Amino acid sequence: MCRLTAYTGAPLAADALVFGGTHSLFEQSYAPRELLQGHVNADGYGVVWYRGAGPVRTGYSRPIWQDQDLRTLLAGTSSSTILTAVRNTTPGIPIDGGNLPLVHGRWSFILNGFVENFRESHMRALRSHLPDDLYGHLAGSSDSETLFLLTVAAVQAGASHLDALRSVRDMVLEAVQTKNHTAQLTMVLADGDGIVGLHTGSETTTNSLYLARGNPLAPQGTLLASEPLDNHASWERVAPHEHFELIVM
Repeated sequence: MCRLTAYTGAPLAADALVFGGTHSLFEQSYAPRELLQGHVNADGYGVVWYRGAGPVRTGYSRPIWQDQDLRTLLAGTSSSTILTAVRNTTPGIPIDGGNLPLVHGRWSFILNGFVENFRESHMRALRSHLPDDLYGHLAGSSDSETLFLLTVAAVQAGASHLDALRSVRDMVLEAVQTKNHTAQLTMVLADGDGIVGLHTGSETTTNSLYLARGNPLAPQGTLLASEPLDNHASWERVAPHEHFELIVM
């Protein structure tokens, strides 16, 4: 599992997504309140922002509190679309610097969740659906990278961003149900035009997720977060098994 934040709207300094609020993403790395599994998010972090139509990413496979320069970097970086995450590694999935958020072409992606027993039971079958060019871009053995490239493949084949996420959801749920496994699938996909997400899984209970419009941290846009970043009344819980589409204004 991980904790994430995201933003679309008028250009905003990226440090607001990591350090802003009374319960910032930085604090959630060591003191999360709503994790379904685990206790801390110390297995890496990443931030993606958009410069024009293309994503720029920084991130490492170490706790976010060990990066003394991150606040200064992000304070000087503004964007209309931003994704950030801190990672709590799923058992059996390697820790590396390339899992949060992922980028490919103009797309960026976060999976908050897991595919149970992914490497032993599902990796080969799911990756067999990738076209050769995207299969060649695989750099690791994570479930998140696999689901991301499957989503990109669906978009490249003509699906909308939301329909692409739905097709990946259906593929994963069919796979895990045949082996009595589970999956948590909060998937967030972004490009330079906005953010689309699907908040679902194989179980009734899903990861925590909230939206806020008109929040003082980002008054000219929309915030998305695993846990509210402050106590402002603008935060609304995203219902389980729902989707969301956030367009840059």
